[in-house]
Amino acid sequence: MPTEYPRLIRVRWLSALLLMISVFLWMNHTQLNTLKIPAPLPVHTILETVTIIIFTSVFIVCWNAFGGYRKKSSVILAVAFLCTAILGFMHAISFQGMPGFPDAQDMHKSLSFWLLSRSFIATTLLGLALAPEDSEVSQRQAALVLIAGLAMTAIWICIVFALPHLLPLTYVAGTGQTSFKIACEAALVAINLFTAFLFNKRVYQKQDVNVARLHIERAPLFLAAMLLAISEVYFALYVQSDDLFVAIGHLLQLLAAIAIYRGMVAVNIYTPYSNLAESSVNLARSTQELSLERERLSRMIDTAIDGIITIDETQTIILVNPAAASLFGYKVDDLLGASLNAVIPERHRKVHGSHVRHFGETGDTRRKMGGSFEDFYVTGVKANGEEFPIEASISSQMENGQRYYTVIFRDITERKVAREKTALYHEELSQLSAALQSIREEERKHIARELHDDLGQLLAALRMDLSLLQRDHVLTEKNQKTVNSMDQLILTAITTLRRIASDLRPRALDEGGLYFALQTLQKDFSSRHGISCELQANEVQLTLDDARSTAIFRIVQESLTNVVRHASATEVQIIFERSADKLHFTISDNGTGIDVEDMRKSRSFGLVGMRERVKAMHGEFLIDSQVGEGTRLEISLPLNLPIS
Repeated sequence: MPTEYPRLIRVRWLSALLLMISVFLWMNHTQLNTLKIPAPLPVHTILETVTIIIFTSVFIVCWNAFGGYRKKSSVILAVAFLCTAILGFMHAISFQGMPGFPDAQDMHKSLSFWLLSRSFIATTLLGLALAPEDSEVSQRQAALVLIAGLAMTAIWICIVFALPHLLPLTYVAGTGQTSFKIACEAALVAINLFTAFLFNKRVYQKQDVNVARLHIERAPLFLAAMLLAISEVYFALYVQSDDLFVAIGHLLQLLAAIAIYRGMVAVNIYTPYSNLAESSVNLARSTQELSLERERLSRMIDTAIDGIITIDETQTIILVNPAAASLFGYKVDDLLGASLNAVIPERHRKVHGSHVRHFGETGDTRRKMGGSFEDFYVTGVKANGEEFPIEASISSQMENGQRYYTVIFRDITERKVAREKTALYHEELSQLSAALQSIREEERKHIARELHDDLGQLLAALRMDLSLLQRDHVLTEKNQKTVNSMDQLILTAITTLRRIASDLRPRALDEGGLYFALQTLQKDFSSRHGISCELQANEVQLTLDDARSTAIFRIVQESLTNVVRHASATEVQIIFERSADKLHFTISDNGTGIDVEDMRKSRSFGLVGMRERVKAMHGEFLIDSQVGEGTRLEISLPLNLPIS
């Protein structure tokens, strides 16, 4: 059950009692209006003055209760009640019977101020009942809200005093209150009743502790809303300013102001001090939690398998965990207070110190160290003088004006050895591949030469013999046909032999050089497959040594083979460009392209072979291909480096 529930029950009974008494009085208002107040002006003035003082107190307390940073809702409430007090004061000094304000127009001004002040109160309480989420505002923001509220109030005062004819009439001489004024009273009654309903409802709702809201007591504010609603009815039913209903209405307004003070101001006076006590409790709890966190962190550092070292700006070790001490061959106590130079090789100490200082000056908070396996520039030294590679990350933080650096590291000796072995194996495989390529090329050259020189010569001699036999007139017609058929077969065999020999090792490459060999390959490719092939090069560009010429020819040959097998292209373009120390060439087609997954397949031996040839010449090999947009190979070869 909510803590405010018992108080709410009491104020409900009190509100019900006042409502029943008021209903009885309202039903007999005609008779009761004959009862007059002997001195209405002092009574009204006293009641109004006390109400204005209470509302001013609300402003003062709400404005100063939270120190330098105020709550948004408390600022709005403070300004609203200050504006209400000012408008109430304007109502009091323009009230009927005051010297210099004797006519109906002054009564109209007074009632206009009255409606404005009551509207401010009603809407302010409604805003409280809606319980909006709260937040802090600075002194500057609070001052701007105060200035805006006072400016708006001053505008209303000027309008009421200088331009009252622009406002709907609230009082007519001889008639009294207008229907507009009574309608406004009815609207205020409705607003206050709805506000009371919301306060009653909020008491039963569970409040979200994670949402900041103004600390208020809803039971007194429920009573204030009910009193304001009841009082508005009294003000709507009076006829003359000295009627009893006017005094009762003012009294109820005063009681409502006291309830507002009790429900909001008294609580907000207490809030900062209760918050201070709560803050002390929270501080003690936070201190305990911080101590537990420090213990937990200390255990994590001590049990971490990676080494952790913290140093200050003088590179003195102020924290080291057992893993770090063990990696360097020390005990923890031996390293605490020692210089970081104890675990850094002497040749690196000066450079390492400057690197750490530069890292601190950059303002970065963390950075990886020794992450490149090609260059393990972070090296540690053990107590026995043995050096070992370290992979580490460094972070920095400021504490009390001092900068501290924390390094988390691990020994990667095994990883480095494994990588060196892998690199060695890869280098051996590359050398083996290059040797195999060279051996295969030599074998191809040898076989092609044997086919051309030996078998080719034998077939040529055989054909010559057949030619002599064809001239013999003794042969019958049937034998003549057989000899002619044999001649055609031998001619076909010679052609096939030349083609096989050319595929194995084109004679044009040995006799005419790379340019002539590529021209022959281009023409043969176009005539054999019906694909347009353009070669942009000249003989000077392609004047190279035998090894490079052979490798480049094989790359182009393999590329054209791939075009025929996979690309479904209609055009191929081969472009060579040469500078003083580099040869660059591209092979592009307009085919279907190569999918990324296909390029990664382990069985893409053609691409693998081209890469290996380029790597042996210390070149660069790039593939630019998209499905449906063709393929482009780019190869750059240095001319001033020996081939592996």
